[in-house]
Amino acid sequence: RLAAAARFISFKSPHCYKPHIYFCSLQPPFYDAVEPVDFEGFLMTQLNNLNSESVQELGDFPEDDLDIVFTPKECRTLQPSLPEEGFQSCVSFQQAAPRPLNVLCDETGRTTLTSCDFNLRSLQPDPRLENLLQHVSVEDFERQNEEARRANRHAELFALYPTMDEVSSETVNMFLATAFLTLFISYPLMFSCFILWYTFALQCIMTNNYMGILFFVVLKISENFHCDLNSEQFKGFLRSHTPCIDSSSQARSAVFSVTYPSSDIYLVVKIEKVLQQGEIGDCAEPYMVLKESEGGKSKEKVEKLKAQAEFFCQRLGKYRMPFAWAPISLTNFFNFSTLEREMSETERKGTTGDRRMMMLPGRRLSERSLNSEDNYAVSNFKATTLTVNTFIKQEGDRLSDEDLFKFLTDYKRSSSLQRRVKSIPGSLKLEISPASEVLSCCLTPELLQVKPFPENRSRPQKEILEFPVREVYVPHTVYRNLLYVYPQRLNFANRLASARNITIKIQFMCGEDGQTPVEHTQRAAVPTKSPDFYEEVKIKLPAKLTEKHHLLFTFYHISCQPKQGACVETLLGYSVIPAALAPGPADHLVVLSSTQKVPSQSPPIKWVEGHKGVFNVEVQAVSSIHTQDNHLEKFFTLCHSLESQVTFPIRLMDQKITEADLEHQLKLSIICLNSSRLEPLVLFLHLVLEKLSQLAVQPMVIAGQTANFSQFAFESVVAIVNSLHNSKDLSKDQHGRNCLLASYVYYVFRLPEPQRDIARIGILVAYSHFHEELALQMVVSTGMVRETVFKYAWFFFELLIKSMAQYVHNMDKQDPPRRSRFSDRFKDDITTIVNVVTSEIETEQAEKINISLAFFLYDLLSLMDRGFVFNLIRHYCNQLNTLPTLISMRLEFLRILCSHEHYLNLNLFFMTSVSAPASPSPSLSSQNSSSCSSFQDQKIASMFDLSADYRQQHFLAGLLFTELAAALDTEAEGKAISAVHSLLSSHDLDQRCLKPEVKVKIAALYLPLVGIILDALPQLFDFTDEDQESTNSINQSIAWAIAGNQFNLRTSGAPLSSLYNTLSPDTTRNLLICFLWIMKNAEQSLIQKWIADLPSMQLNRILDLLFICVSCFEYKGKQSSDKVSTQVLQKSRDVKARLEEALLRGEGARGEMMKRCRTPAGLNENLRWRKEQTQWRQANERLDKTKAELDQEALISGNLATEANLIILDMQENIIQATSAVDCKDNLLGGVLKVLVNSLSCDQSTTYLTHCFATLRALIAKFGDLLFEEEMEQCADLCQRVLHHCSSSIDITRIQACATLYLLMRHSFSSISNFARVKMQVTMSLASLVGKSSDFNEEYLRRSLRTILAYAEEDMDMQPTLFPVQVKELLRNLNSILSDTVKMREFQEDPEMLMDLMYRIAKGYQTSPDLRLTWLQNMAEKHAKKKCYTEAAMCLVHAAALVAEYLSMLEDHKYLPVGSVSFQNISSNVLEESAVSDDILSPDEDGICSGRYFSESGLVGLLEQAAELFSTGGLYETVNEVYKIVIPILEAHRDFRKLTSTHSKLQKAFDSIINKVPGQKRMFGTYFRVGFYGSKFGDLDEQEFVYKEPAITKLPEISHRLEGFYGQCFGEDAVEVIKDSTPVDRSKLHPNKAYIQITFVEPYFDEYEMKDRVTYFEKNFSLRRFMYTTPFTLDGRPRGDLSEQYKRNTILTTMHAFPYVKTRINVIQKEEFILTPIEVAIEDMQKKTLELAVATNQEPPDAKMLQMVLQGSVGATVNQGPLEVAQVFLAEIPADPKLYRHHNKLRLCFKEFIMRCGEAVEKNKRLITTDQREYQLELKKNYNKLKENLRPMIERKIPELYKPIVKVHSTTRDSFRNSSFKKYEANSSQNI
Repeated sequence: RLAAAARFISFKSPHCYKPHIYFCSLQPPFYDAVEPVDFEGFLMTQLNNLNSESVQELGDFPEDDLDIVFTPKECRTLQPSLPEEGFQSCVSFQQAAPRPLNVLCDETGRTTLTSCDFNLRSLQPDPRLENLLQHVSVEDFERQNEEARRANRHAELFALYPTMDEVSSETVNMFLATAFLTLFISYPLMFSCFILWYTFALQCIMTNNYMGILFFVVLKISENFHCDLNSEQFKGFLRSHTPCIDSSSQARSAVFSVTYPSSDIYLVVKIEKVLQQGEIGDCAEPYMVLKESEGGKSKEKVEKLKAQAEFFCQRLGKYRMPFAWAPISLTNFFNFSTLEREMSETERKGTTGDRRMMMLPGRRLSERSLNSEDNYAVSNFKATTLTVNTFIKQEGDRLSDEDLFKFLTDYKRSSSLQRRVKSIPGSLKLEISPASEVLSCCLTPELLQVKPFPENRSRPQKEILEFPVREVYVPHTVYRNLLYVYPQRLNFANRLASARNITIKIQFMCGEDGQTPVEHTQRAAVPTKSPDFYEEVKIKLPAKLTEKHHLLFTFYHISCQPKQGACVETLLGYSVIPAALAPGPADHLVVLSSTQKVPSQSPPIKWVEGHKGVFNVEVQAVSSIHTQDNHLEKFFTLCHSLESQVTFPIRLMDQKITEADLEHQLKLSIICLNSSRLEPLVLFLHLVLEKLSQLAVQPMVIAGQTANFSQFAFESVVAIVNSLHNSKDLSKDQHGRNCLLASYVYYVFRLPEPQRDIARIGILVAYSHFHEELALQMVVSTGMVRETVFKYAWFFFELLIKSMAQYVHNMDKQDPPRRSRFSDRFKDDITTIVNVVTSEIETEQAEKINISLAFFLYDLLSLMDRGFVFNLIRHYCNQLNTLPTLISMRLEFLRILCSHEHYLNLNLFFMTSVSAPASPSPSLSSQNSSSCSSFQDQKIASMFDLSADYRQQHFLAGLLFTELAAALDTEAEGKAISAVHSLLSSHDLDQRCLKPEVKVKIAALYLPLVGIILDALPQLFDFTDEDQESTNSINQSIAWAIAGNQFNLRTSGAPLSSLYNTLSPDTTRNLLICFLWIMKNAEQSLIQKWIADLPSMQLNRILDLLFICVSCFEYKGKQSSDKVSTQVLQKSRDVKARLEEALLRGEGARGEMMKRCRTPAGLNENLRWRKEQTQWRQANERLDKTKAELDQEALISGNLATEANLIILDMQENIIQATSAVDCKDNLLGGVLKVLVNSLSCDQSTTYLTHCFATLRALIAKFGDLLFEEEMEQCADLCQRVLHHCSSSIDITRIQACATLYLLMRHSFSSISNFARVKMQVTMSLASLVGKSSDFNEEYLRRSLRTILAYAEEDMDMQPTLFPVQVKELLRNLNSILSDTVKMREFQEDPEMLMDLMYRIAKGYQTSPDLRLTWLQNMAEKHAKKKCYTEAAMCLVHAAALVAEYLSMLEDHKYLPVGSVSFQNISSNVLEESAVSDDILSPDEDGICSGRYFSESGLVGLLEQAAELFSTGGLYETVNEVYKIVIPILEAHRDFRKLTSTHSKLQKAFDSIINKVPGQKRMFGTYFRVGFYGSKFGDLDEQEFVYKEPAITKLPEISHRLEGFYGQCFGEDAVEVIKDSTPVDRSKLHPNKAYIQITFVEPYFDEYEMKDRVTYFEKNFSLRRFMYTTPFTLDGRPRGDLSEQYKRNTILTTMHAFPYVKTRINVIQKEEFILTPIEVAIEDMQKKTLELAVATNQEPPDAKMLQMVLQGSVGATVNQGPLEVAQVFLAEIPADPKLYRHHNKLRLCFKEFIMRCGEAVEKNKRLITTDQREYQLELKKNYNKLKENLRPMIERKIPELYKPIVKVHSTTRDSFRNSSFKKYEANSSQNI
């Protein structure tokens, strides 16, 4: 039996809230579930009437639907550990194996790119399509296309779709039981011993045992492991004492288990030697001081000691004494730094395993054994060999474990102790490694042989029993009954002197007849009267202990020296412990008998020390038989008395129980069970629950009275369940279920069997069924018991289900009808339970109770009357319907129910019919009725509606779809969609549904989902905007929302998207894949009939849906394995999505927060709901994926994209065929073209592109006239996408694209005898492709042009026309564009050269306004990417001027600009766009200026974009000039909304100008002159440019950039930067080098220009002239004395004014002016005077700046500066009359300079504080000194310059003052 793969998935919370469903006629969140059909009766009726084999197979549940499997527990050992009776078998349900996915084939590979050839004729064209030019009817063409599309398709769509559990881990998994064998993981370590030797030769004779023990620092955590490392030679000395050696004692390898790893764990190695005379320390001395190699006396001592050793071996060979020991720390073998994380990984691994099991039909988990993958803590090291070189000498007074614990603590903490201890040299080799999963030749702690155990191996391995540090709460699953005895201390200090070298014999006895089942002699003898023992004795106890069983200790004195007539052993006494008192961890203090023989029954008995305790012993039991708990012991004893023949009264500890008191005592013991200690209760949990189950169903007759224990047993079970859940020490799964109880229900529980053997006490009466009794007790329970039952309802539901299943199986109830399987009373109880649980869902345990109830009803569907269960479901839905906030609960409930493996059968899917009148399945009332085909055609659309008949007959599907429709308006939308997605995925991958006819019926069942999806169209995520997010662009809808416009529509006729709750991308994708699956598998004729009856509005909605599907399933390529960057990107997208949503809906952050606050807890899944699990898991899974896995994912993703797009193409073909005769086909044509163009713009496979181009050609042939007349814009986009694929490197794609493009041109010419429009669109498409696309290849595109040319030459039908000539002309133009493109590609890394080439191409399109506009826009995009916003704005201004020229020719409106002249105030460069004239641009010519920008709205759009860019670039004054053109147009259109926005932006621009910080300059740009010299530069040689760089760019920055770039081009050694600005002498340059001269330049203005350039902006805008200065002397030096220093001012004039559409402009004119030394001095003094004036008059005054300038002018240290200038040029009147005017001008400059200095000194006097008075006096003093030194030179005038023009008579003195004087100017000075 193969079950459906019911996979459960997570639900991502959407990011939006509370939308409305557009045109939704479905039920609201408040609804009443319809009355379901009588399922059993209806099913039987219909199955008898149907003859189809597939329907008969899939109709009812299969016969083996219920299967009970008894699985006996696997026995590890060859012989069972049970003495006689065994444990019960485990019970489990059968499970199905997961279904593998089909292996996908790779797609066609890509070829490499090659270089291109510029001559089309020289290229070899691609192969042409044979039937392209043949005359084929449209019908045949469409039929051929459909046959090709249907071939080689993937049958299973969801096999290509990623499963939901890979997307997220936020899921409520199915109830998977945790295997109880893996509740705790121990870490097994293998220890192997090799060799032990000492430097002293007697070691092997005197040492005969090695013992290994695991010790925690304060606790012993394992039993002892003994091994003998002596060689066979030395074992011969002891052979007389060991005549028989058991094979188990030959082991040298042991497996130690560690449940709780720690750094405080040590392996302690203890070494013993043969007993000899003397103290322990004295016997070890020879091993420390003597060496066998020494001679002389030492050699004699060695020989003497050897003789003594042989003697002691022969006499005392069976006795041992402690010798040495060594601690080995295991810290390095446990990875403690990651242990905690790995333990959590173990828990999560169980959860992941649970998720994997969700794909199986049931929810049971098979027993998972412990394997090496689970050993996280010890899996990080390999086998390690250790060598212990020193051993610590054993001290005689430190033998106890307490001494050892104390020593280990000090040993770890103190390094000095390690140096102080006395050590014995030697060597012991150990190998430590992780134990393998399967050990060969291994023995259990009970010495049982473990499978496999080969017979030929003599040396076995041993498993060592662990004593965990803390409790391990795991129930007993194996038989173990061991007793460990630890003699500790014996005090014979007051005894006779002979009581030394004491040893103990330990016997386990039964009775007093000398029977000794177990005997052990303590071989270790301690030579002291008060010895501390360290021996461990392990005893295997019998299954049944009686009062006669006891431990007998016999004490002996060992005589080391032989005495005449004396034995080796001398009896000292006895001690006895009854076995009934033995269990328990406490120490036992017993009395020692001193009689010299075995004590008899009669006195006298002589007691040592008068009954004082002299012997301490500890006994520890490890038993799965004896409880060691009084409450449990009493309960089991009383239960045994009911089941067996016992004699009353029975004795229970200190209490006697009679038959009359048995019932009362048993009830008390049942009540007290919960008072037991947790550890024994857990250890015997399975047996406790089994006995309680037996008591619950089997009343007993005790002492003649009927005793019913049902209520007490049930309440005890409830109390135990509550106790186990509340314990913090016990593990729980992700649902809060106790793992012990879950494993019990799954593995252990089975129906209690009635006791057939009637006992004398317990007589069987009226045995009831367990499931009925359990249901009854759940119903009648009250108070806390009732509350606990429904709090942990999952456990009792699981018990009910398993007991019902076993009941049906045992009673052979499968064959009779389901209605008669269970009694009516039981059904009533079940109804009551469901009603009560439903009412409890409103409590705090709502989620857990809801899930438990869902799985309970899920299982009932397989056991009970399904109509009865449907009514329970209906009641649940109706009761929860009163609370709309619980829609998430209802969805979770239905999602679990719908995951049933027979979900399809439960929905009667096989009854779906294409000919049904009202729904996919006819209603009950109309099953036998017939209807005519016309009526069916009229009503076929109703098959896509969620009608009442549909919901009644397909009950579960109807409920789910109703909830889905309601959930789309809530936050539970993701959960609802995921449920539907999970169902369809399971159907698609179900082996039972592989037949096409079955899938057709399943798809018919889901047809109402199509209507729901269409109604939810406004809520779907728009994947077309997803790519824009990465470029930080703004969605158009968001832009409108920011601007205040809430009425922007995505598409015409679409509802307002801003009013709807937008689904998340993942949720939308899941919903759309469901839609595509239905469309793929539904009957195509049915789809065509449905489409034919739909109105055009609905068809447009389908096309809109298909458009979204194309973008949704676009192939994204290989995903990056770097999850960190992915998470950051996703987080930014989520934040942006939420911000956009708030903007669209006019909400703020406060409203968002308030909405969250109002959302009930538990429903807002986006808030911290298992968020950490999702991110942790996704990050680790992504990082763990290998390259092969990523490649496989990419391959599957590519196949998914292909199949999804082919389904979309099928739908478009259906729409085209079904609407061919409809009048509105022109409207639909645009929608179909939009979808096709969108698919061509996405990354597609060659398979899809082949079929897509075939559909396009059929569309052109069928609707060519409409395409070229009505769909101009779509046709333009189509040309661009087809041309893009003409540049593909894949031959198949290129061939198909060429054929389609040629057919497009051919039909365009045929329809209007001129394909000018298509020609223009193709040219524009190529220009746009060249400017924007970075992945096209000109070589392949050129080959495609050659192929199109071959088509034109071979098309014989078109040869008589002008079409071939026009095609050749078009191809020639396209080839020239590609030629320019090749050069552009060479300079991709040179931004300036690239922009020059783009400018040149745009200039070449002066006669083609459309193409010029395209290139200007491309240039604007390039500038914007480089953040050159001013240049980008200028490109758009030029584009707007071009549009204005065209509009001025077409329309005569006063509000429109008069061509480019109106843009002069923005830039004088715009006048170059006025080249367009009537003879060049004819508005009547078809296809010219047909773009959307050549309109008033396009003009406004360009100008608005330019204004935004100007504002971003800081040119706020230009924004005003731009809007001066825009505002009249907006006023004429009465667009007051945009006017408001425009004036708001103007205000913002003006505010930016006003609010600049006073004194702070705005940053506009920095300019440099760059000259190129050298033949390597080609066209740039001897060219000079002015570069505009960003503000505050320093000369070294641009120098480094240019030198680095051209160094990469020509080689670093071939590029040299000229450091100065002197003219370049070409004769001095190296011919093989490239030279760059870079000079900083400043804007230059004449004096008359400065009157108009007042503001700082005006001084940095519209710049054409720049100046730079070069200092020099006449002898060639750049610097000299004042009298020799000349200066050259160079003025450069550029071709255009900055800012321009480029960042560098050619220099077209250069002027030079040379300043003489005195003119240089005049210029310097004017600058100093200006600095003084500015500092003096600054407001507010700046004292520091003033003092700094003043100090540089009159300070003592700089007085020589101005003074030296005066002394050089003003000390004497120049002899050359040409210098008179300069001399006088310099004198006047000094006069003004000294005056400004005085003003500055006085101003500083008013600004200084009291502590600067001395500084002020010093400044005043320096000023006066400078003034006095300059006075003679300032007052000395040149007489010739002040001679009077008119003679003055001496007699008319008064007329002197009225005479006018004029400066005299000699002729020689006229040219100065």
